[in-house]
Amino acid sequence: MGLRDSKLMKLYKSVTKNGVVIIFVGIVLIVAVLTGGKSIRASNIVNILMQTTTTGLMAIGMTMVIIDRGIDLSVGGIAALSSAVGAICMTRLGVPWIVCVFIMLAVGVLVGLLNGLSISILKMPAFICTMAMLKISQGTAHFILNGTTVFGLPEQHAVFGQQSFVGIPVSVWILLVFTVIGAILLKFSRFGRELYAMGGNPKAAWIAGINVKKNRILIYMISGFMSAVAALIITSRIMCAQITIGEGSELDAIASAVIGGVSMAGGEGGVVGAVVGTLIIVMINNG
Repeated sequence: MGLRDSKLMKLYKSVTKNGVVIIFVGIVLIVAVLTGGKSIRASNIVNILMQTTTTGLMAIGMTMVIIDRGIDLSVGGIAALSSAVGAICMTRLGVPWIVCVFIMLAVGVLVGLLNGLSISILKMPAFICTMAMLKISQGTAHFILNGTTVFGLPEQHAVFGQQSFVGIPVSVWILLVFTVIGAILLKFSRFGRELYAMGGNPKAAWIAGINVKKNRILIYMISGFMSAVAALIITSRIMCAQITIGEGSELDAIASAVIGGVSMAGGEGGVVGAVVGTLIIVMINNG
């Protein structure tokens, strides 16, 4: 009986650990049957992967924030602000395209830094702080764009959202690269171990000598950066900037992370699961 209980416990732990993958495979099979195999055609798979990229990138940053028991509701606003600043620099200020790309990324990092400082140093609740930043960044983007859509982005900007490499969209490669980097960072780096410790027990982490404030600021900077990368892909895909970019994406990013096994109580989860969670949401919508 003891051996049987041990085997059942191992099976239970295996199912629990890989539950999101099992659910994903089940959804793929069910949708494939219901659509007569249309959902697993190569063209549709590529379409699903492309739809996954922007939310998946935001979900990577959101995963790190939630592991630390936080929340970042500003990701959609950061994407809108980053795209607005980049589009104006490209079309009206005559800034070289590659410089504009780095400016867009810098905007994301800067807003993330402001979030991190407000939460870590000023002790503002993450929910209130990032909700306020969402409104501020969206309002600033609206002001910069003057409520209009800015067209005429340089042709080379299409590389992120419209071009492919060895038959796979560049945006999917970008998501894959950041997923691998995020997984390695969480699993094998000191920062990752400290992040899980902070999420498991912040007070104990502080007593153990972990620089909680510095790590928390870095986490929100990463989240802002990932939102800016998503903005690059969105603007590249539609070749314009508009105030609706990123609207509602914060909820999709949170849902993806939670579906992927990230605990809202902190200390659990990973970026691979969050990206799979995004795939599940996209697959259901697609089906």
